[in-house]
Amino acid sequence: MKKFLKYFLFAFVFVLLQVSLNNIVNTVANKETFAASANYVEKERQFPIPMLVKTEQISPNQIQISYDRDVDMKLGTKATNYWIQDTINVIPKGIATLGKNDKVNARNSLTDSNVKIESKNGSAKTFVLTFTEDIPSGAEYKLVICYVTVEGAPPYSGDNGTATFIGR
Repeated sequence: MKKFLKYFLFAFVFVLLQVSLNNIVNTVANKETFAASANYVEKERQFPIPMLVKTEQISPNQIQISYDRDVDMKLGTKATNYWIQDTINVIPKGIATLGKNDKVNARNSLTDSNVKIESKNGSAKTFVLTFTEDIPSGAEYKLVICYVTVEGAPPYSGDNGTATFIGR
């Protein structure tokens, strides 16, 4: 009986010690997570992410886009930050660089050879995408924008929004 009690007491102390140490580790991890989260919130306040708010076709080969805030002009006019997804066809047609099931990646973005992106009247909020070919009438596309930040912000690896449009 003494032997059993000794083993039981030893096991109880061991379990109690494990639980205590685990709580200390979790507390440290939570403090680190909180600090990282607070840092993210501060950066988000300091460098808000621009989001797409409007897309419209303004000519047979042009669409005009608007962001909710001024963007870094170099990033706003960089073709490789934009994708056009064909929402109907598996293999992209017309101005599309993505088929309906494709995912965005560096190899299937727009390029300087198929689109020119310019600020509208010097605005850092509104841009015109001029394609080298007309947008097919009735074709349905989704514009996808990624990696655009406000001026002076650190690199951003997320999206800035999407918008569906139909060629006129």
